Amino acid sequence: MKTTNFSLPEKPQPYADKYFLRTGEVLRAEGINPWVRAQVMIRKGPGQVYGVDEALAVLEKYSPLKQNGGRVYALEEGADYAPRETLMLIEAPIQDIVELETMYLGVLSAETTKANDRQGVDLNQVRENMAAVVKAARGRPVSYFGARHWRFDEDAAITWAAYEGGATSASTDAGAGTFRQKGMGTTPHVLENIMAWKYGRERAVLETLLAFDRHIDAKVPRIILCDYRNKEITDTLACAKGIGNRLWGPRIDTCGENVGEGALEFPDAEKLAQLVGRRIIVPTEDEKYWFGHGVNVTGVYAMRKALNEKGYANMKLALSSGFAEPRKVEAFANAEEILGVKLFDLLGVGQVFKSRAAKMDIVAVGETPESFVPISKTGRGYNPNLRLKLRLGGGR
Repeated sequence: MKTTNFSLPEKPQPYADKYFLRTGEVLRAEGINPWVRAQVMIRKGPGQVYGVDEALAVLEKYSPLKQNGGRVYALEEGADYAPRETLMLIEAPIQDIVELETMYLGVLSAETTKANDRQGVDLNQVRENMAAVVKAARGRPVSYFGARHWRFDEDAAITWAAYEGGATSASTDAGAGTFRQKGMGTTPHVLENIMAWKYGRERAVLETLLAFDRHIDAKVPRIILCDYRNKEITDTLACAKGIGNRLWGPRIDTCGENVGEGALEFPDAEKLAQLVGRRIIVPTEDEKYWFGHGVNVTGVYAMRKALNEKGYANMKLALSSGFAEPRKVEAFANAEEILGVKLFDLLGVGQVFKSRAAKMDIVAVGETPESFVPISKTGRGYNPNLRLKLRLGGGR
């Protein structure tokens, strides 16, 4: 693989989601640098995967993983793929790759989308979709989180369109710089995986927050990604106890594989009445947003209720995952009127355009590659793929 085949910028940092840059800062300050096994997949399929060669070029140009004995296994450019199939497997020290996730996922997402769906990003659509989300949010800030869903060299234009649609912030410096801001972001699942390896899964979210609090500028809000082990409420309360009123609040990002802690999986009038303390009627068209997997109304309400009962009524809530759909935001805002409680203070929104979005999950961590132990976010375990070939770095 030759990076000269692609037009890559001098440095990757401006195009990286800020939470990955801050993760690198925390890991360096803590002196933590284990090996990780990271797998990449795309939910939407089947199709042919593209952008693989450019993703490899990103890793080769900016990461010392090859020199450090790391390796990357991947499908060939244009290979057929199935939904959720592992397309790429990276084994390297975490500090060698953590700041590059936005870029390599972005080129995979964009090139696979363009090849299979014959479409790019319509900036007018971005503007209109973001405006619809912002309107539905009823005055609360919306941050654009979609850099990983498209190419780095189009991030600035897309972010500016999102800003014109009403977004108040963005996750990359390249994007946010178009409206004279810096990228925003706090803690990702990547850092929680490393802390799970070091301190155990039960302490992963708390230790992530404590390390972030030790090393990141105090002006940065302490927002903790709370869904790592699908104990959203339990871990948020532990974090609130850990740093008190310095905690802005949780970001709830429960993935589609899981039902959030305290959420109701199915419509059930009796259980709903027990949760909210009275009988209510959920509009039929909103039911899919109240119950089931991912971030839903009953799960967020359960979080709000638990925080209030434990004396954290002033703590705020950030929501992400699926909120680029205006109807979902409207359903949450409608639920606030029904329940008589505020359910969110900030939204993180990514896919305000169509994309076959690539996702990365750490699935094993170890002091060395020979000592890997399975560690992953709940619902996203290792998915081996015998079709992968060694594409970068040394063999076993």
